[in-house]
Amino acid sequence: MSLVEIKNSNCKRAIILGSGVSVYEGKEPVASIPYAEIPNWPLGKVKGHKGVLDIYDDLWVLRGRAHLYEGFTWQQACFPTQFLIDHGIEELIVTNSAGGINPKFEIGDLMQITGYLDFIKPGKARGNLEALTQKTIEFQSEQLATNHHGVYVAVHGPNYESDAEVSLFRNLGADAVGMSTAPEIETAVKAGIKITAVSIITNVYGKTEDLGHEGVLAAAKSASAKLTNLLGID
Repeated sequence: MSLVEIKNSNCKRAIILGSGVSVYEGKEPVASIPYAEIPNWPLGKVKGHKGVLDIYDDLWVLRGRAHLYEGFTWQQACFPTQFLIDHGIEELIVTNSAGGINPKFEIGDLMQITGYLDFIKPGKARGNLEALTQKTIEFQSEQLATNHHGVYVAVHGPNYESDAEVSLFRNLGADAVGMSTAPEIETAVKAGIKITAVSIITNVYGKTEDLGHEGVLAAAKSASAKLTNLLGID
């Protein structure tokens, strides 16, 4: 299936997979297009991000994303979501692996993102941090039966947060932290398409041992079955 042919696809739903997150494993796609074959697509190289657009009859699956900390611009990070919109996608599911800030969280919990704080966009005026307001995802689908619903804070990275940063984020009302997702959310909301975002909690501040990126991937892979069942795409 060529890029011209996929523009005429009847499928209107897509999912962007975060680090280690997986759906439709073992199911043969109608078409599989490496990101490298799509003009202007940002080619991220983080482990756990395959870099392929798999197209199924009922779902487009973006296996991996590019991160700003890899040197990509905000516009490049937004490109895949805009590509989906330009090719007829009307409903987007965004997933990520995130660190838990809320002490009630456990590894493997799912948190539907109902609001977010954007600390990721380069050069963005912040003003008084205490005056920051959470952004609500207005074009969200129905509430999912996740373990939790909460606020995601997007940071540039690539690093884990200091004690002082976690304290600040908690005071601002954040429940989980990660290094992606804000570009996809903002692009989708601006376009007026339906957006649902879910974080897989892969570690919890002050509560679980830091196993590094390999631990993040393992926790995300373990929770993927629960996620796909929840979303009805298993």
